[in-house]
Amino acid sequence: MRLFIALLLLTACTDVVPFEKDQGERGLGTDSSPSDVRILDWHPPELDMSREELCTLVPVQQTDEYCQCYPQCCDNQRWYCPPNPLQTIDVMQVVVEICNDDKVPCVYGANPNCPPPEILTQSDCYTQWECPPGTSGEFVRWFECQLEDGTLGRQQIICDKGNLTHLPCRPCDPETCDTEDNDCDTLIDEGFFPCETPCGPGVGVCQNGEIVDCTADLPGEERCNFEDDDCDGLIDEGQRNACDDCGAVPADTCDSIDNDCDGLTDENLVRECETACERGLETCEGGNWISCSATQPVDEECDGADNDCDGHIDEQLDCLCTINDVGNLMPCSEPPLVCGQGFKTCECVDPGCQEMRLTECQALCVYVPLPEPPVCDPTRGIALEDEECNNFDEDCDQSVDEALSQACYTGPPDTLLVGVCTPGEVYCNQGTWGSDREEEFVPGLCVGEITPSNEICDGSDNDCDGIVDYGEEIRDTDILFIVDWSGSMDMEIEAVRIALNRFAAQFSAEQQLQWGLIIGPKKYLSPSRELLVLASNISPFEQFLADFAALGSEGMNTGNEMLLDAIYLSVRNISGNAPVDLNSTVWFRGTGSDPEKQNFNINWRQNTDKIVIVFSDEEEQSYLRNDDDPDGPTRPVTREVVESALRASPNLRLYAFAETSPLAGMRQDWEDITLAGSGRLFELTADAVSMYNDLMSIIDEACLPNANEQAHMSFPVESPYTLVTWSRGNYDFVRKICY
Repeated sequence: MRLFIALLLLTACTDVVPFEKDQGERGLGTDSSPSDVRILDWHPPELDMSREELCTLVPVQQTDEYCQCYPQCCDNQRWYCPPNPLQTIDVMQVVVEICNDDKVPCVYGANPNCPPPEILTQSDCYTQWECPPGTSGEFVRWFECQLEDGTLGRQQIICDKGNLTHLPCRPCDPETCDTEDNDCDTLIDEGFFPCETPCGPGVGVCQNGEIVDCTADLPGEERCNFEDDDCDGLIDEGQRNACDDCGAVPADTCDSIDNDCDGLTDENLVRECETACERGLETCEGGNWISCSATQPVDEECDGADNDCDGHIDEQLDCLCTINDVGNLMPCSEPPLVCGQGFKTCECVDPGCQEMRLTECQALCVYVPLPEPPVCDPTRGIALEDEECNNFDEDCDQSVDEALSQACYTGPPDTLLVGVCTPGEVYCNQGTWGSDREEEFVPGLCVGEITPSNEICDGSDNDCDGIVDYGEEIRDTDILFIVDWSGSMDMEIEAVRIALNRFAAQFSAEQQLQWGLIIGPKKYLSPSRELLVLASNISPFEQFLADFAALGSEGMNTGNEMLLDAIYLSVRNISGNAPVDLNSTVWFRGTGSDPEKQNFNINWRQNTDKIVIVFSDEEEQSYLRNDDDPDGPTRPVTREVVESALRASPNLRLYAFAETSPLAGMRQDWEDITLAGSGRLFELTADAVSMYNDLMSIIDEACLPNANEQAHMSFPVESPYTLVTWSRGNYDFVRKICY
């Protein structure tokens, strides 16, 4: 309302013209110094009252005293005076009363109980801006104006050769990002502006007419988590297994269900089984395990054999009685005896002993009377010191088969305690030896044993034949893992960890084989970047494994896989052809490295073989750009540059685990890179067993063939390098030999 009154004053050319209050001028005394503030001293001598009571008597006409009492009601404003012949812009200081009857500030028109504002004081006009004759179109400032439809707008006043010129009144619109002051507040492109990415809406700030720093989420790399990470409207595309789930396909189990989603049910399922007599094998049919090949116990017969496989022969049978056995005591431990050791004997049924029978198993006191007391209890035998695994209480402590355990081993007997082969342990449960699996007792299960396995090059005798690594010598070898750390790789990374932990159980070539780890991109929040990280430089296996484990799954929500750069940085200090000047490059799109790229060096040992193993579910990518064109398309680290650097790196082999399906679209690129690195391409898998077997086939190449194998090799002479093959057991091996 005050603005509207002021505009009317301007159009009527009155002495007091439209006002426009500057920011920060609300309230009396804003432009006054402390020395200008007066203390309320108006005090009628006939009244003895408090300050609050006196203020209620101060009339509004006594402006200074009134504003001391009610500073919230006195609004100090600056108004503009009418145009004058001197072509200056003059202003005056005005104090306006803005409170209701309760001395509470209010807005006239918005509150029905708010009275119109009242001018308390106004100063004379004084010059604020001048318009010198020599000026040329200089902007003075914005002023409020009224449009034809009665709404408020803004207009510029410019100073041009001594004349003040009012430009047309223009409407005030919401601010947009266009380098214009749309809302007429003298600020350009201020505040936040709506923006969006494929992932949804957000807000950003305006720079040079463009919205930047949008808070909306950016598309990430799709990972198997039942969410649309890359915001393309599809969920987990290319990530689900054959069962439309995350991770490895479940193994088939005997339950009449197609667990592995291959269209077949319970196919080719065989497992070990055991009876009281022996171990065997059984097969799955219709969701049930059937046809155990182990001998089944049968009723005891009088044949001198343990037919029911309970550890006792011909028990509870009369077949042992002859005339010579009458009166002989035979040890026993069976019902009706409840514990300890008892005895049986043969006794005559008739006086002529034409018929004989075997007595029940009873306590010794039944046959040998004891002095009184105690009273003979025929069901309690002599307590034995050692408990046996037979579901009987030999030591008469009212516990059966307690604390009984023994070593077990299911491998060939001649391999026990040879090489890595060691026994496990079983315990007795109701007369049966076995162990627990998933908190359920499994008869015959031997836990903790290590049985013979395929020989691998790890400094151990894995097949327990008395020969370590087939008698081969383990070459000094450095093994570097380069792992795609983006979110879609979490299942495959877990498979790598499981495989390495299994390998660690037997690994003993600590001096010959050493290890390193590069991961990327890893998410860092302050500042927000995706970095290529040297997580573990070449070091002993124990340190490498600890560094790998310490990473957990932190920072995996990324999508800028700079693994081509990782390969180049890993070999540049050993390659005879590394032409990229890192000082003239920069990282692209918020990526980087730790350490900085100039200091990103692998501490390869001298005179060692070197193996690089890359794991990725994406195509090869580089995020280094030339410094003179950081946002341009030119990549100094190309696949051709990396392949050339690999070929010029002595004693180096590079392997890759990637999507090998032709539909994945990346097979050829990774295959070309591995060929340049004298290696090969493996299928990327989340199955820990497959991952272990493939990794061991790579690590096994650190072994040199023994003299006997070398004698059976042939060396063609077309090239200084040749592929040599030889057989070992059921396997054929291929290795590149330099001679």
